[in-house]
Amino acid sequence: MSILLIDKRKSIKSNPLSALYSYLSTAFALLFFISSSIQLTAQKLRCTHDAVVSSIDDNRLKSENRSTFILQVVVHVVWNQDEENISDERISNQISRINEDFNKLNEDIDLVPDLFQDLIGNAEIKFELAKEDPFGTPTNGINRRQTDIKTIGSTLSSDQKEVIKYSTLGGIDAWDTNHYINIWVGRTVEVFGLTATLSSAGTKDDGIIITPEAFGEFEDDSSITNKGRTLTHELGHYFGLIHLWGRDNGCGTDDDGIVDTPEQERPYSGCKIFPQVSCGSVDMNMNFMDFSNDTCLLFFTNNQVQLMRDVLTTIRSGIIVSDEDIFIPKPLEDIEISVHDNTLLIRPASVIDGPVFIEFYSISGQPLHKETLNILNDHRINTNYLPKGVYILSIRTANQRFTDTFAAGF
Repeated sequence: MSILLIDKRKSIKSNPLSALYSYLSTAFALLFFISSSIQLTAQKLRCTHDAVVSSIDDNRLKSENRSTFILQVVVHVVWNQDEENISDERISNQISRINEDFNKLNEDIDLVPDLFQDLIGNAEIKFELAKEDPFGTPTNGINRRQTDIKTIGSTLSSDQKEVIKYSTLGGIDAWDTNHYINIWVGRTVEVFGLTATLSSAGTKDDGIIITPEAFGEFEDDSSITNKGRTLTHELGHYFGLIHLWGRDNGCGTDDDGIVDTPEQERPYSGCKIFPQVSCGSVDMNMNFMDFSNDTCLLFFTNNQVQLMRDVLTTIRSGIIVSDEDIFIPKPLEDIEISVHDNTLLIRPASVIDGPVFIEFYSISGQPLHKETLNILNDHRINTNYLPKGVYILSIRTANQRFTDTFAAGF
């Protein structure tokens, strides 16, 4: 087996899924580049996949009475340097991130341009760290092992096995891949993450590898992967999605097979100002299946969601633990905001117990302020450094959230 496939994160199409189904019968690249530049390399194709993915009936998007699927995740941390041995807290906030992203609960969802607002999909998938191992023993869903191999996430054995996935080679064996989503965290070379193709579903090689510096949400404004969206992107691949531009750059040559994603010529990097245009239409470079920076990746579309659920209920149905209604945060109400004398005043009607997470962004999605409070009463934030413009404010607690806009710099 070989999985050294380099991958980073088209107008509406007719017969949109035929291209995608042919792609799923081969291997596709599943990863992010570690450098901010984009270089797509030749792919080593795996042609053993023989699963048939059902087509999407657009009427089902309107009529389906869907349950929320509960899926169990196990995280295998294989580390060489101390900083690679990421904390339980970092793993927990990564799980929170994918739950928000897959359920349209991310705090930056309002940044999706109006052009695409009606296309935002809700996958209704809930991810949980496993509570029992394959033998029924209670667990926190996290395994750890130190290794002498510095870049174990990219290392192959002489017989082309991914070393991180085998305990005999210095990694950690997968838990039953028919029942768990296996995620390995280990240092990689040139990529942020990579995912086994659907042809590996249920095998020892099935799962996702993420490099430590792209796992979880953390404070580092210089990082392009600091919001945990490498895993959101890779889970898209795990459930059958490919990149918006297909396998090849260019217009009219390749496609992702999804009806409601515009044809796109190539991947994007950084956080490009909206709109960006190629192939005669506005590009969806804020979609989770693009390569934009984490802070500018915002949503899956309705048809992407439907394909992922189709794959989940067929090829990957064994990983469904149960279906139930997912907990949806209630809106925070009775909060007044105002700006006077270069100061943003946040005034709730009553004290809000913490932790309370306060963030605001530019309209283009650039994070400008982030803080955590033990309680929220009257709270003031200096806006003197902000240029003239409109900004998006997000206030969150464990089970509530508030989003509004404010003007500053005038």
